Amino acid sequence: MKIQSKNILLNGSWNYVTDFGSKYSYAEIQKLIDQNLKNKITVPSNWECEGFHNFNGSIWFATNFNVKSDFTEDDISVLLFKGVDYFADVWLNGKNIGKHEGYFQKFAFNVSKSLKHGNDFLVLKVTSPRETPGEVWPLKKKLIKGIFNHHDCRPGGWSYEFGQDQNTGGIWNDVELVIGEKVFLENVKVGSAISANKEKAKITVAASYLNNISRSITSKIKIGVINSGKKILQKEFSVNIKPKQDSFSFSFEIENPKFWFSWDTGKPELYQLEISSELFCPRVETFGIKEVYLDADQNFYLNGKKLFLRGTNIIPTQFLSKLSSAKINKLVSDIKAANINAVRVHAHVNRKELYDEFDKQGILLWQDFPLQWTYDNSKEFAQNAVAQIKDMVRQLNNHSSIAFWCCHNEPGEQIETLDKLLYAAVLSEDNSRIIRLASNFEEHPYDGWYWGKKEHYAATPMGPLVTEFGAQALPEISSLKKFLSPKAISKYDWKEWEYHNFQFDQTFNIAKIERGKNVGEFIKNSQAYQADLLKTATEFYRRKKNNGITGIFQFMFVDCWASITWSIVDFYGKKKSGYKALQQAFKPLLLSIRLRQDVYLPEAKFNSDIWVINDSHKLFKNCSLSFIWKDKVLLEVTNFTIKENDNKFFFWESLIFYLPKEMKYGRNKIQVLLRSKETILDQSELAFLIVAKK
Repeated sequence: MKIQSKNILLNGSWNYVTDFGSKYSYAEIQKLIDQNLKNKITVPSNWECEGFHNFNGSIWFATNFNVKSDFTEDDISVLLFKGVDYFADVWLNGKNIGKHEGYFQKFAFNVSKSLKHGNDFLVLKVTSPRETPGEVWPLKKKLIKGIFNHHDCRPGGWSYEFGQDQNTGGIWNDVELVIGEKVFLENVKVGSAISANKEKAKITVAASYLNNISRSITSKIKIGVINSGKKILQKEFSVNIKPKQDSFSFSFEIENPKFWFSWDTGKPELYQLEISSELFCPRVETFGIKEVYLDADQNFYLNGKKLFLRGTNIIPTQFLSKLSSAKINKLVSDIKAANINAVRVHAHVNRKELYDEFDKQGILLWQDFPLQWTYDNSKEFAQNAVAQIKDMVRQLNNHSSIAFWCCHNEPGEQIETLDKLLYAAVLSEDNSRIIRLASNFEEHPYDGWYWGKKEHYAATPMGPLVTEFGAQALPEISSLKKFLSPKAISKYDWKEWEYHNFQFDQTFNIAKIERGKNVGEFIKNSQAYQADLLKTATEFYRRKKNNGITGIFQFMFVDCWASITWSIVDFYGKKKSGYKALQQAFKPLLLSIRLRQDVYLPEAKFNSDIWVINDSHKLFKNCSLSFIWKDKVLLEVTNFTIKENDNKFFFWESLIFYLPKEMKYGRNKIQVLLRSKETILDQSELAFLIVAKK
């Protein structure tokens, strides 16, 4: 018998009652809602986006719905919540059906016995509190919200007074009623293991479920596997379905599998698994087949190919309800266009649609658990964190783009305590990916911003795998005017600037960025500094490829709110100069030149070193390097090969030539071309001065 079910979205305009001190009981809520029927709030949405500015506490959400059905007592009815921030307490028709803690997880309740199938009344008490500054926040936090509760790129930054502004609480994702199935699949986890000869892949499927049945029954599970629009496999399995809540699993093999690769190493092949039964409606899960690992030197391998990670960090939004499909597509496309092959989802879990797009476009992910700096040291907090990190791994497991799980960002000493528990929890759920205890301070070089000078990147600090580096830059004036008052811009009201994350001390006393005559010059100088730092750092690190540096993640790609941060794309989508600088420095085949000298006497010997860095697995033969001035070839190095995934160095002694006497005093330029036969692979322009001998 074919299962007939209904999936009913309960999104829309709900009633609400605010509860500042969490003082109301459920018994009082019905009356309060009836007295305030004009109070409407949109579901899904974060409540800050609905006009509840800086609201910390509880909001009671309520809605009525009518579902007429002929379903039997054996059928299961489930309320599915795809995202509620942070504590949820749920009543249906006056009965408390359950609670949940966390902001990113899907969760579901069996409401078969509570549903009336007509004039049903659903109430959620959603609580997102402000943690007590100085006592709990920021060093002993208890809410597992990562950057949504504490970060230098969110409203108010580090400030005790303002650092928890613009609370992200609310029902930020869909609320759905699922009725008419005998069994409700809560989660379907797909794993793969590739044979040694890579001719087969073993696919393991594990599904957890809810039901109302009173005895164990045997069910026929049918599967179909689709790749590139073609069904390549059909099978049937017998599984034992147990009463109430349990799971089943099965496995099968795919012959001659097509692997998921990053965009710069191959094609991101994706499979679709169709799973159906006489007990539940067809379910489709998308997955990829891949193998990742780090060797003893921290070199990253994808399907046996060594890959240098050209990465960035992202916090795409402060409010997950506002991250639309169009914004996601634009974000991921801009990331790929910047020659980035890996992204660190920085200290938070995002929407499913974002991960889908990374899967599709072939960009590797480093997925952080939402822990930012330090937290409560209690056993109770550790148990909560362990449970939530398992939820994260189960929920995101099928996304082929994810290559790393990371338990904590900058945990300090908690890397030795809490993070070891989290590591074990992740390992118990998934041993197919790379697991990191943390991304800690010792792999976050901020030379030229928090200390030192950008030239210090010549020492390639904090490798081999650098997970943060960068500098702030102001957005362009049209963006700045959208969130700073005219007075703050013209009179430099630094308090207003700093609320929007601007760092005064680092900007003027470490980076030594010149303010200029007006804000326009300040913006130009700020963006030029960030661009130069990113180019300098990135090229120094990439020159050490295959010699101690295995990957780098710039911090960060885009602003999550209207602010002044380390981003190279501002909140309004405007690219800073740093975007182009990173895009150029991240080219998979890069001609990187170090001018040993940028001021010369007439007819002097030119002084430079060159690296040709090839991140691709393509061989280039019959290559040449040409130094050209005004169509005159000053030097040509010919007939060399650029090997796959290589780093070729040309020492200055192999690049000797003298500046022509026709060159005039002042600024001059030489063009450098890298060719394979007649094809230009990359090019660069070298600027320098010629001065008189005084």
